[in-house]
Amino acid sequence: MDINIAKPLMKVDVAQVLDLLADKRKVVIAQTAPSVRVALGEPFSLPIGADVTKKLVTALRRVGFAAVFDTNFGADCTIVEESTEFLKKLREGGPFPQFTSCCIGWVSLAERTYHELLPFISSTKSPLGCLGSIAKTYYASLLNRSPKDIVVVSIVPCILKKNENKLPYNTTDGIPDVDFSLTTKELASILYLEDIDFKNLPDGEFDSPIGESTGSGMVFGIQGGVLESCLRCAEYYDSGRKNLDQFVFTPSIYSPDIKETKFLFHGKEYLACKTGLAGIRVIYEQVKNNTCPYALIEVMACPGGCIMGAGQPLHLPSEGISPLKVKELRTETVKEITASYKNQISAENESLGKVYETLFDGKPGSEKALANLHRKR
Repeated sequence: MDINIAKPLMKVDVAQVLDLLADKRKVVIAQTAPSVRVALGEPFSLPIGADVTKKLVTALRRVGFAAVFDTNFGADCTIVEESTEFLKKLREGGPFPQFTSCCIGWVSLAERTYHELLPFISSTKSPLGCLGSIAKTYYASLLNRSPKDIVVVSIVPCILKKNENKLPYNTTDGIPDVDFSLTTKELASILYLEDIDFKNLPDGEFDSPIGESTGSGMVFGIQGGVLESCLRCAEYYDSGRKNLDQFVFTPSIYSPDIKETKFLFHGKEYLACKTGLAGIRVIYEQVKNNTCPYALIEVMACPGGCIMGAGQPLHLPSEGISPLKVKELRTETVKEITASYKNQISAENESLGKVYETLFDGKPGSEKALANLHRKR
């Protein structure tokens, strides 16, 4: 076993969640990020990168969650908003670049260090925030409960997501979109504490109506996934075309940490890129000097994306496997799960469409959508 069971359970937020699960006055729901399902099996002696999606759902219900939703639904919501934002810039000729906004490590760095880049970061909330907002409005209304009765707990690969919950702009009508975030390792510790035989759990299915998702939501777990999903959705909204061709990324001449790809919009060629934090200083100087060649930029703080987040299970050198191999195995599984979805473009999520009809005047980028699904700095 590669996790410390006692230490995570001493954390205040873990204890608070366990107490709330026993509080019958609250509706405590879980949402689980795409990367968690390809790593949670590892502390329970399952193969590295094993897909444990359905066991994960059952485990969360056994722990006591009233409903289990898929953060991939929130990722689809993030994409329809972010792609609408980007499409508007394409049609109006800028301002470019547009940075993705779902990685709190990247957004926090920009807020601390690269203030000049803040106006270029998409205002769309992360998938956790989008689903949390919808859970406390749309889902709460279905239950005929007050938003204050709904407690949203996110299961995440990232320790910085705990800080994201507390930021004042991640609220809807003054209520936090997400109340607690527990890492993959912390959830594993809880399952051990509850004596749940994870390896032999039966399969479970996400709850409706905010459990449906597309391949675009799932691919958020790996580097480049957000960028590709955004480009595909923008093209779909613009022309109705479902472009599922693979994007070809090549090393940038500006930095080995930047990988770029080309895309066409109305016959004009544009560049987009994906990068980690090492490439940001280069892009920062380009933006300051008005020489940035990229229209859309995805930034992920963790190498390989969320699958290698600091809240994921770690593997010691004594196990005879390198971090690069762990990343490779988890990436392969994310891609396999992504390919299994019937729909690959976020705009095709029918359940999300119903939410938009009910809450947001039927369209991304509406005033109501901007009020609920976008950050206000």
